[in-house]
Amino acid sequence: MTAEVVIMNKLGMSLAADSAITSGRDGIQKVYNSANKLFSLSREHPVGIMVYGAASFMEVPWDVIIKSYRDYLGDKKFDDLTDYAGDLMDFLRRDERFANNDVESIIVYRTFSDVLKRVVREVEGHISEAEEVEDENVTEWLESCVKRKVEEFREEDTEFVELDYQHFKDAFGSVIREIKEELITYELPDEVKEDLYMLAFQALKKDYFSVGSTGLVICGYGEKEIFPHMLNYRLEGFVFGQMKYKLLKERKISYTNDEADGTASITAFAQREMVDSFIGGIEPNMEEAIFGIIDRVLTSYDEQVQKHLGINFSAEQVTELKNLGNELYDSIEEAVEEYQRNNYIEPLLGVVRSLPKEELAEMTEALINLTSFKRRVTRATESVGPPIDVAVITKGDGFIWMKRKNYVNAEINSRF
Repeated sequence: MTAEVVIMNKLGMSLAADSAITSGRDGIQKVYNSANKLFSLSREHPVGIMVYGAASFMEVPWDVIIKSYRDYLGDKKFDDLTDYAGDLMDFLRRDERFANNDVESIIVYRTFSDVLKRVVREVEGHISEAEEVEDENVTEWLESCVKRKVEEFREEDTEFVELDYQHFKDAFGSVIREIKEELITYELPDEVKEDLYMLAFQALKKDYFSVGSTGLVICGYGEKEIFPHMLNYRLEGFVFGQMKYKLLKERKISYTNDEADGTASITAFAQREMVDSFIGGIEPNMEEAIFGIIDRVLTSYDEQVQKHLGINFSAEQVTELKNLGNELYDSIEEAVEEYQRNNYIEPLLGVVRSLPKEELAEMTEALINLTSFKRRVTRATESVGPPIDVAVITKGDGFIWMKRKNYVNAEINSRF
């Protein structure tokens, strides 16, 4: 896993990333603290790139891809950071070294495997709640869940790749069957098998990105940009020669605090719970748990009143109480958000707006250290760890390393 942070104000931006990389699966994992996740585009460009999630794209390490793109880009410059991102995507599409038909099967495998595991977990939940379970019940639950997810994908407007169903089935049917046999050990009716093909088809072309996909953060300045700019993408890979990716976030520092993203910004990626806690004043999982409890209390309030006070509400009264519960939930949520904004987020951003470049660097490093420390003192795997790479990007000075690990010993490698 990974922890990365970008902090921006009008003076510039700071990027920080840890060095931990987790290898292995099925409960047998090792963590190495030597991964490179933060890169400069080149000495010629005020642009940096950070990588999280998968360390490779189409089975090619990002370290290799980014350094190959540096050579490809040369001294060419663009007016806007978005143009650098677009040029990188075009580079990935055009370079035949990254479009491997055999690797496309891996993309299909990990995507459908992720989706089907979620389906299986949902069916297992039904099984654990039922008093008696027959094979027919399991098949019904499985079929119902698969059909619902297929329908959810169909309702999405955006298609990230154009696929023909029969062509897809002919090319990757064996991959779908392999995953089905791994996760579902009993024979299914033909209709359900067909639903599984459709589920894989829909997941591939719609807005589903597997745990094996990569997050890419591109930060810096185009030639005509005076303030920092950040773009965050998710990349899956190629399917039938089409690259599946999407823009997740965009942050741009503005002239005034009333515009777009304002004059200061803090953005965390991957393992971001500690950074979110620091910014918002409450740990996100705790916040989710609290609002979950509030939701359950308000949803069942009419039942509890009837049970304990012996009152029988009419259907209309039950509806009114549920509507009141929804209104209360919304008002509580709005009040908490306003409190966070006024007492945590805005005061913090107010300080960030005036931080000099050196302080931006120290702050990004401190936030990564906070995440690393939390992982070290809990039972979770220490999937965030030092050394921490830190860089500052400004309009005038470009990309500057503040802290950087280096496997090269300069004393015996004079060319470096």
